[in-house]
Amino acid sequence: VLWACRVHPLTPIGDLDDAHRRDLLEMAARQLRRNLGSGRRTTVGSRPGTGQLAVYRRHRKPCLRCRRPIEMAYLGRDGRSTYWCPACHPAPTGTGASV
Repeated sequence: VLWACRVHPLTPIGDLDDAHRRDLLEMAARQLRRNLGSGRRTTVGSRPGTGQLAVYRRHRKPCLRCRRPIEMAYLGRDGRSTYWCPACHPAPTGTGASV
């Protein structure tokens, strides 16, 4: 969802305007609907099961949008793996957020 909406994973939700928050929710709903049922999960592609994952488990592989290598870090209280493209999703400024 963040890759599709071009939002860095460390961007505080409060820093996004209403339109960006709405875009995130609509994209999440679209991706959840598209991946209902059994079969391969996808975030990129026109039909369920025919596309691929945009960034998940693609550490060091080229971004599907700009070809720069995908980055990964363990973030949050539970240290969950998080993937993003540093070119398409520059880190937020002024928040002290860093990976």
